This record gives sequence, structure tokens and C-alpha cells, in this order.
Amino acid sequence: MKQDYVHFKVFVLYTDFPCDFIEHPQVTYVEFPFGHQSYDEIPIREELRIKFKSEKMVVRRWDKARKLTYGSKLAKEEGFNYLMALDADDLLSRYFFARLAANSDKGECPGWYMHKGYIYKPGTNYLMLVPKLMRFLNGSTHVLRADLVPIPDFQSTDWLDYSLFTDHGWIKDRLKTYLNIDLQPIMQPMLVYVVHGSNISKVNAKEYGLSFKNIIKRFLRGRLLTRKRKEEFGIH
Repeated sequence: MKQDYVHFKVFVLYTDFPCDFIEHPQVTYVEFPFGHQSYDEIPIREELRIKFKSEKMVVRRWDKARKLTYGSKLAKEEGFNYLMALDADDLLSRYFFARLAANSDKGECPGWYMHKGYIYKPGTNYLMLVPKLMRFLNGSTHVLRADLVPIPDFQSTDWLDYSLFTDHGWIKDRLKTYLNIDLQPIMQPMLVYVVHGSNISKVNAKEYGLSFKNIIKRFLRGRLLTRKRKEEFGIH
């Protein structure tokens, strides 16, 4: 949560109050008022099953999408100009918000997406550079002007009403296609994607396997986890 720019707020949406929580003046915990739905309770489960391939993924995606949308609703109600979805296990550069604030053109910029980023596996002494298309790998990669984030009636059963941040690989093209909006790229890597057993993208197997290709990739893209980088991203 360490940021050089302090005018931000984090809404943490939960169904069951988390055991590990952060006491921070800019973090607010909010119980999701519409509850958790099992697979059989999701009204468009068959449609989503085709998209996400398994019942487990349908439940996870549906729950996450609706919580992100509700968090966006709260942020808009409090008057924030820009919104961002951030997974709890992702790490932002401490300079991130300050950089955006300096380049927002007083709210005229429609938003940004991260072109590059890092991957970090706890216990290693290096970061893996993701040199392009970070937005397809990770969901904490977009910041959007608030008016571009529609808030539906939460009785809606239309996936598109909730999926703007969840379908993160499509955000850039979606805004261009439907609204003729061009998001601005952030070319410097300012996000760390932390590897663990429950990553939806299965990044651990994809990036840290023992194949020759993976070993070469780590050699070419590995960046030493220096003290400066630890301080920038809050890696302990």
C-alpha cells in the first residue's frame, strides 16, 4: 500500500471477512451485499461454462466480476475520477499513482494500460520481465476514467454488464471498438504479478517449468531483485 501519491482509496469486497486484513486509513472493507452464488445459482451458468470451460472457473469469474463492479460503484459514488481493479496479491510500484496523476491532463485522459510488467515467485532472488502484452496475463493492468465504467442494476444477468475489468485482455480493444476510446500505454514495468498456487492464469507452470524454453526465458528475462526494486514494489 506504499504510494508516493496519497489521494486514493481501496475498497476490498468480501463475502467472508478475511482473516488477514490490512489496517490502513485508505483501505475500506465492504461486505458484498448480493452474496456468493454457487454454480447452480448462477443464472447464465451454461453460457459461462462454454466460455470458461469448468464449473469452478464459472463461479470464480462470476463472483469476481460482480465484486469488481460493485467496488467500482462505490468509488464512483465517492467521486473518484479514475478506477482500477487490483488483485490482493499484485504489487504496484510506489511511484505508480503519482505518475498517473502527473499525466492525467486534469481528467481528460481516458485511462491507461500496462504494456510491461514483472512476475515474481516468492523465495527467488529475481523478477521475470514480461516485455509486452502484460494486460493479457494480469488483471491489475488498467486504470479507467470513471465515466467509462458503467454500473448495472445488479439484477442483470448479462455478462457484459460486469465483465469490463474481469475480461482484462479485451478492455483496450473493447473501448476502442464500442466507444472509439484510445487508452494510453504505460511502457515502464510498474506491476509485479506474484506467483502462487491459485493463480487463475496458471503462471507458475507456464513461466517456472523445467523445459528448455522456460529455462532460456528465465535467463533472458530475469532481472535481479535489488534492494531498490524491493523498496519500489514492497517485496519483503
